[in-house]
Amino acid sequence: MQIKIHPNTIIIPEDQETLMEALIRHRLPVQNICNGKGTCGKCKVRMIGYVSPPSESDIKHLNKIELQAGFRLACTVQPEDGMVIELSFVESQDRKVSALLGMKTCNLDPGIEKVYIQTSKPTLADERGDWDRVVDDLRAATGRSFEKANLYILRKVPDVMRAAQFALTVTVADDKILEIESGDTTKRLYGVAVDIGTTSVAVALIDLNQGDILKVLSTENEQTAYGADVISRISFAMENQESAMVLRVAIRRTINHLLEELAVQTGIQLKEIFKMTVVGNTTMHHLFLGLDVSHLAVSPFVSACNRPLEFSALELGLEINSQARIQLLPNIASFVGGDTMGAIVGAPEVLAQGNHLLIDLGTNCELFLKTDHTMMACSTAAGPAFEGAGLAHGMRAKQGAIEGVTITDEGVVCEVIGGKEAIGICGSGLIEAIDEMRKAGVINKQGTIADPKKQPTIAPELLKRIRVGIKAREFVLAYGTSDGYDVTLSQKDIGEMQLAKGAVCAGIKTLVDMAGITVLDLDSVTLSGTFATYLKAQNILSIGLVPNIAPEKIKTVGNAAHVGAIRVLMDRRELAMSRDLYSKIRHVELGGSAKFSKYFMSSMYIEQ
Repeated sequence: MQIKIHPNTIIIPEDQETLMEALIRHRLPVQNICNGKGTCGKCKVRMIGYVSPPSESDIKHLNKIELQAGFRLACTVQPEDGMVIELSFVESQDRKVSALLGMKTCNLDPGIEKVYIQTSKPTLADERGDWDRVVDDLRAATGRSFEKANLYILRKVPDVMRAAQFALTVTVADDKILEIESGDTTKRLYGVAVDIGTTSVAVALIDLNQGDILKVLSTENEQTAYGADVISRISFAMENQESAMVLRVAIRRTINHLLEELAVQTGIQLKEIFKMTVVGNTTMHHLFLGLDVSHLAVSPFVSACNRPLEFSALELGLEINSQARIQLLPNIASFVGGDTMGAIVGAPEVLAQGNHLLIDLGTNCELFLKTDHTMMACSTAAGPAFEGAGLAHGMRAKQGAIEGVTITDEGVVCEVIGGKEAIGICGSGLIEAIDEMRKAGVINKQGTIADPKKQPTIAPELLKRIRVGIKAREFVLAYGTSDGYDVTLSQKDIGEMQLAKGAVCAGIKTLVDMAGITVLDLDSVTLSGTFATYLKAQNILSIGLVPNIAPEKIKTVGNAAHVGAIRVLMDRRELAMSRDLYSKIRHVELGGSAKFSKYFMSSMYIEQ
């Protein structure tokens, strides 16, 4: 049996596989928010020619225009020979790259260096071994002793020494020799900082001699094929050892793919990369290393390891120099991981004197509060709405996504990524749309869409956009063409956002309360993360994403977690600082907290 994936890819499904399972096995792009359970409606594909009858899930999640156009949910389609499928996939707008803002200058001391030496030729009067000559000359050049040896280096020494008349370059880290190369390669020393997000992965290539950022790339985390959030990934990993291995392989393959692309676009050789730093939440950290995540799933939500870790690239299957050092920032506790520690390093102003709150927004929202008396951190499950998931027309920040909305009496104006026709809405568009709908009277503070028959004060053009959807009212943001569909926000969509923003706001209130201060006592609120970079302070205040605070106290710092990984890559003292700091931060578990529950209910209102 063969299926053609438009325009020119052929896949062969296995027995009993759904179309989604076949696409995932062939590593083809398909959204899988609910892990193939048929509940999210995001795995849309278009069937060309023969179209299978719609399933119950198709009828529930797809509108009439989509069904007539041949759209089906891949998780419900049983493959048949000769099927032709068009994937509903658009290229990602590289927001991870543009969100790498506010990079603070830092000291350049990566802890790895290249040393050029000219060794003497052996003679009958000087019968020292080749390795002995290298160690002796290296000690003379650096003033340090290098007694440790490994077979990888020893086996190369004779050939490397003689390849360039006994002139060679030695790459060293502390008292360890990582590599030897013939000739002078001292100018080619590189490192990579990696940010493993639940949704996407970003890498930054750094010249460790000059401290320059040479290239930043990002792509979707291949683990998204097995679940949209950390809970679904943990559930999948706990099914059996093979499932856990699949997730480990997926994230390492994602990173290696980005490394290969870095090499292509910059002309560097992967073997010239000698250091890598990695940040990610606790779940991503564990799945990358292949650690047991089962204890993160149940109270007291304990990780396998919080301490900072270091491995070789060979141990982790990363396709850079096999002896390269891979350093992972420490987790704080529970779901508050190395990405939060990275954000603190990347936005060091939150450690200044006074009361400072850091909010790392995403599918998982982490909060860090520093006062003159304590440091506290917590994690709150904002859910995937901020990433565009869980919404009828939600999508990640890609071309065709609505990222900004303006509503007047004359109608709705949408800003669309890439300047194309709107095909969905991403997180930043969702926040502004709901704020604008509230101001226009389309929804009230409870988030309820107005009944057009009972709201004569709403402008006629806006009233026409309120209609009854599948289960409740919805509001049309953008009308589709004859071949497309309208992009709407439904009552359910608004409820998803209220749950997400309520969790964040309640977490802030709880943390501040436990620290013995008030929101008004905060000297600054720093928003971190790719999603947060595109938010407007007035919008997040108006809908109550954060409690009422002076707008001038709110600032965004871009992808601070990735910036932190870069700073650690460039300066080993930053890792030492994080090693000293992480154990001093008190973790607060919000699950089961009566105070959090109380604040959560009141924080769901769409108002300051």
